[in-house]
Amino acid sequence: MTTSTSDKNIAKLVDTVLELQSEVKTLKNRINTLVDQLHVTNSNVSTFKKNVAEDVTYLTERIDGGR
Repeated sequence: MTTSTSDKNIAKLVDTVLELQSEVKTLKNRINTLVDQLHVTNSNVSTFKKNVAEDVTYLTERIDGGR
């Protein structure tokens, strides 16, 4: 009876480990996706800031040039 109980416990542990491995794989993939999205977002923000700075410079020159 002890061996049967031990075998069942081992089988449950193996199942749990397999489930956890699957979860970890899914989470790693999600993290990689989020990291990629963060890099794209940072790049977009940098481009936006550069464009705004150029627009402000252009407008300032137009206003100052009109005096």
